[in-house]
Parts: sequence; structure tokens; C-alpha cells
Amino acid sequence: MKAVVDVPENYLSSIKKGTEVIIEIPDVNKKITSSIDVIGQQINANSRTVIAEIKIPTDGTLKPNQLAKVKIKDYASNNAMVIPMMILQTDEKGKFVYVEETEKGKKVARKKMVTVGSIYGEFIEVLNGLQEGSKLITKGFQGLYDGQAIAVN
Repeated sequence: MKAVVDVPENYLSSIKKGTEVIIEIPDVNKKITSSIDVIGQQINANSRTVIAEIKIPTDGTLKPNQLAKVKIKDYASNNAMVIPMMILQTDEKGKFVYVEETEKGKKVARKKMVTVGSIYGEFIEVLNGLQEGSKLITKGFQGLYDGQAIAVN
């Protein structure tokens, strides 16, 4: 059995035969890890997609033409730092988050400019601007300013 999927053309540079995928089939509550077996040679002019085929090992629970969601593993990093995308803010200088710091025995909010990378679901990769162990402010951050005293609950 195989899955035939339309892959947006902007992913073409990051996939090849053998690229890992996760196939989610909600009807049978199943996740299958496989890889791309064939990548089409022509882009659909209307949808700007190319067809890819993925071999699916079957155990008899899957049926032809069943709907599935395919996640392409087009990026991997063993040391990626990711944060909730909802806390990322933007101003005229760029993207930033607020972190908790202690200064003179008091907790304050510090604005940290960040460079971001890939998005995965509700999270975004931070390439620069934060250190491991930074205490991100995830509630009440919208109205903060740099250096503002904060109370931590």
C-alpha cells in the first residue's frame, strides 16, 4: 500500500527520496513512520504542488483512499531551543520576548531581542538572543516594559 500526497513546491528543496514522514490516520487512531519513496517530476500549475509517494506497511486495518495527515520531517536539530510562539512579540527593532531576571534582589522583566528559525506547531525555534535556562515570562507579558518590576506566582 502507498500514500500519495501533494507536497507544496516550497518544500522541494528540503525533501528527497528517503525523507522521513509520519502518517497519521485518525479513523483508526494510528501513526506510522515511513519515508518518501517517489517524488514526482512535474509541478501542478494550479496548486503549485508535486506528488510524492510513501510506502505504507499494512496490517489489514487500512483501506484504500482513507484520509491521512502526513508530516514531513524536513528539519531536525538536536540542540534546538524552542519557545511558545504566542509569547513572541514584534516592535520596530524586531522580534523579542520578556524574561525574568533578578536585579538588586528584585525580580524585573527584561526585553530580549531574538532571532527566530523554524516553526513547529505552536512553537518557534530561537537561533539567537536567549540563553539556556532563561526564565520566559509566559503570562501577562503583553503590557510589560523593559526593567518593569514583576511579581512571580
